[in-house]
Amino acid sequence: MAENSAVARMGRLVEEAQSSRSHTQRLIDTCVKYYTPVVIVLAAGVAILPLIIKMHNPKQGFKLALVLVVSACPCALVLSTPIAYFCALLKAAQVGLLVKGGDALEALSQVKVAAFDKTGTITRGEFTIREFHVLNSDISLETLLYWVSSIESKSSHPMASALVEYARSNLVEQNAHDVKEFIIFPGEGVFGQIDGHDIFIGNRRTVVRASSQTVPSIAKMDGVTVGYVVCGGELIGAFTLSDSCRTGSEEAISELKSLGIKSVMLTGDSNAAANFVQNQLKNALEEIHAELLPADKVHIINDLKSRAGPTMMIGDGMNDAPALAAADVGISMGVSGSAVATETSDVTLMSNDLQKIPQAVILARRTHQTILVNIILSIVTKSAVFCLAFAGYPLLWAAVLADVGTCLLVILHSMMLLREEEVNVKKIGCCGSKKSINSGCCLASLKSEQSCSKPNCCDLEAQVRPCHSTLESNSSSCCGTKEEVCNDERVCLKSSHAKAATKTISCQSGCCIMPTKEKVLEKEGSSSEFITEGLLL
Repeated sequence: MAENSAVARMGRLVEEAQSSRSHTQRLIDTCVKYYTPVVIVLAAGVAILPLIIKMHNPKQGFKLALVLVVSACPCALVLSTPIAYFCALLKAAQVGLLVKGGDALEALSQVKVAAFDKTGTITRGEFTIREFHVLNSDISLETLLYWVSSIESKSSHPMASALVEYARSNLVEQNAHDVKEFIIFPGEGVFGQIDGHDIFIGNRRTVVRASSQTVPSIAKMDGVTVGYVVCGGELIGAFTLSDSCRTGSEEAISELKSLGIKSVMLTGDSNAAANFVQNQLKNALEEIHAELLPADKVHIINDLKSRAGPTMMIGDGMNDAPALAAADVGISMGVSGSAVATETSDVTLMSNDLQKIPQAVILARRTHQTILVNIILSIVTKSAVFCLAFAGYPLLWAAVLADVGTCLLVILHSMMLLREEEVNVKKIGCCGSKKSINSGCCLASLKSEQSCSKPNCCDLEAQVRPCHSTLESNSSSCCGTKEEVCNDERVCLKSSHAKAATKTISCQSGCCIMPTKEKVLEKEGSSSEFITEGLLL
């Protein structure tokens, strides 16, 4: 249905953002509701009192009343909050953030803790089956793959699509119509009935749920864990899956730390896989909580809120929706996230770039500061005119100037939010190379003895800045030096003739990089993959 499409959902979210009002705005509107009648009554009293007491110059009272009415007009005060939020929401949309309203920005400005889901958030959520074993000699590999892929085809989890693709690579096509019953166990796995067999697929909890037998122990291999297949209470299959950290995850967490925000990881995966991710992130996370059910994530979010302060949750899946709702601010991944997560969250990332999160926090804090300055400016200006009037200088022109001028100042000051530059968050370059932003283009400098293991190892996340380089270029298609090589991954690479260094340039505008394609960065001496467990994390 058209009303259930992604575009329709985004349209509804925009409408909600436009109609939503923050706590500060509601407070000001409430005060103004009582403030205006009080000012009118006070001005009427000032105008009538000289007539009652028969002052020698009653016109002075009328003039003072007019100055009071004009200078007390709360236009600037009323505009101080909504105009700032409007500009902030517009700026957020420009950098790829869909914020549902002023309340979300206000809460985001006070966040002290960031809780990340692992699968599909910190990691890409693009799984690969490393091994698939049949543990029952009476069942063939093709039969087991058919059962598993048919059941998993009814699931939206990234691991499910990996299992379906693995079956296809083994020339086994799934058939979802053969699945008579399908049940999702959040944080554990799935159940399906096919060909008269009850099949459970998932992590260790699934084995415990489906059978009484002991889960076989697997030797510790740097985060290597497995998923299980159970049929009729018997363990009939096991498989391993691999995933890799998303580009920019480490930089985003480091940037949040510099903003005074503590980062925590919540995952339904095993401790081994969670610790492996921590190692890949160079111990950037301050807390790790593994083997969690959706209810456990909610409990930890509430605990973080009570002991550390306002908390935001970043997730992408249906299992993250309760935690997103429980957090002060919920942030969902718009590209890879589920519809439930998008509907539940307060902020939606329009790309999978986690480095947008520090930008959102900084924008929210600047918006909060802008609102405070607007309110103070409105009150101080009007108070100055009041003081002059009651001191015997009821200047009507000054009252008009203060009213109109303050409104203009508030609007112009709020529009400064639109001119704020994006946060300069570090990007990952080639082979651990140094990088710099030069005229909007990303340059990676390498030592002469370094080399990339793949021609496309210079990886930038989605929405790379446009190229406006002043470097000499042989063609108009890409910034950089003279030679141009485009590989089959559609990444433009330019090599200089200098012997001491090589410059690798990857740009979105005018270059052939795919904006949503994510590639794995391989560094010498380190692995870019880790193995993860379970089906629904």
